[in-house]
Amino acid sequence: MAATTARVTGFLLSVLLSLCAAPAIGAEPATRSTPQGPLLGLREADGVETFRAIPYALPPTGVRRWRPPEPAPAWTAVRDARAFAPQCVQQPYPPTSVFARPDRPQSEDCLYLNVWTRADAGADAPVMVWIHGGALTRGTGATESYDGSALARKGAVVVTLNYRLGVFGFLAHPALSEESPLGVSGNYGYLDQIAALEWVRDNIAAFGGDPERVTIFGESAGSQSVNALMVTPCSRGLFHRAIGQSGAGFAPKQRLETAHAGLRPAEAWGSDLSAALEAPSLDALRAVPAHDVLAQASRLAIPSSTVVDGVVIPDQPAALFAAGRQHAVPVLLGFNADEGTSLTAPSSRPKEAAAYVQGVRERYADAADRFLEIYPADTPEASWLRAFRDGRFGWEMVRWADATVQVDRPAWMYFFAHWPPGPYQAALRAYHAGEIRYVFDNTALSADATETDRALADLMSSYWVSFAQDGDPNGPGLPLWPRWDPSDRPHMVFDEESGPETGLIDEATVFFDSLSPSAMVRAR
Repeated sequence: MAATTARVTGFLLSVLLSLCAAPAIGAEPATRSTPQGPLLGLREADGVETFRAIPYALPPTGVRRWRPPEPAPAWTAVRDARAFAPQCVQQPYPPTSVFARPDRPQSEDCLYLNVWTRADAGADAPVMVWIHGGALTRGTGATESYDGSALARKGAVVVTLNYRLGVFGFLAHPALSEESPLGVSGNYGYLDQIAALEWVRDNIAAFGGDPERVTIFGESAGSQSVNALMVTPCSRGLFHRAIGQSGAGFAPKQRLETAHAGLRPAEAWGSDLSAALEAPSLDALRAVPAHDVLAQASRLAIPSSTVVDGVVIPDQPAALFAAGRQHAVPVLLGFNADEGTSLTAPSSRPKEAAAYVQGVRERYADAADRFLEIYPADTPEASWLRAFRDGRFGWEMVRWADATVQVDRPAWMYFFAHWPPGPYQAALRAYHAGEIRYVFDNTALSADATETDRALADLMSSYWVSFAQDGDPNGPGLPLWPRWDPSDRPHMVFDEESGPETGLIDEATVFFDSLSPSAMVRAR
């Protein structure tokens, strides 16, 4: 089993590398005059221009550690924007993880974004702002899979960004709350994303983008971020459509000062960190080297998660959506058929029916019998993987779509069932994050991509750009994608023969709806 895991890791290293790419051979200099100042970027032979490492906020270092971002100042001399910035401070994935990738430079000074646009872009191209995934603990906007060139060729202006991660992005602490004019702490990573959207509002027209047609999109924790941005009042008016891929925030989240559904108060974790680092004051805590902070936070298992603070996140996201208090924008949402194959070790999945049933009864208690009807014990590993997918991803995305329809905005749902190519295709199947290369039309990253892969990537990326353009994925020459309707649940299945179907995880949605908040936490 260990050998299989290592081989799968080796395959995904070639798929999910997070690289600081060197300027492409044959690229020419390109310049842009922006409200911030002039930039020197790169222009490819096909006319796509790239500008990297554009600062959207001051470095969150020293006294700015664990404070809301401050806008980056303007400059007068030409700024070199040809290479990516370091990623934000983070722990690497374990070597056995399928998402493990080579080391790359990292720094607390990491609040930069990247732009792809066409050289001939006018002033009204739709803007697509990508928020990377990685459990709010890892990742970078410079990942090779997120290259925006193909989407730019299709008419979008694409932005990717870094935001603070882990203990630097989501730590709450009583002294930090007391220091803040808002009286709260945590959620700095979300505030970074909002600052990047403010930069887009103020600067994207210089790249041919329309600040009145901004789509935010993301996968996994990036999709959870999109979900959070829909309920924070701080982002109002900064985006006009939203795309969520395999991630949302409908499960219970930690509160700032009080326990909730079995989750500790967020500030309690900050107090634990101060004690462990022997840093009794904020000055002392901010003076601790970043990697020492990171190591201690990892040892304490401090969660990186949304903090319901009453201000940035006014209430549980599920409650805000249920009350119709989200930003009312069109959404395109979905998840993958085999989310768990790349997120769980094969050794952690039940192989015997008796062990599977015992685990279900311990986790779901009075709801176990119904769970076993939906996810039967005669195929324990397959049932376990389906339940993992539905409980952590499918149910949340369906709830998001339902809540959108309730505020009279359209929603479109997809189910990604295609198996990306590679030697371990049969083990991974339609794995978590497997759709990203298709959304960005970057299947060329895989040497064994087939004509089917290329056609699917062209289809999906065209739907995504059409949605950014008009708030509707349907466009000229594209097969009809029906709107979401909670009654029959129409959705687009993306696989070798893509097309609409109905009845997306009906029974599973009813089951997970029935769980109490504390039972939902236990189930995860």
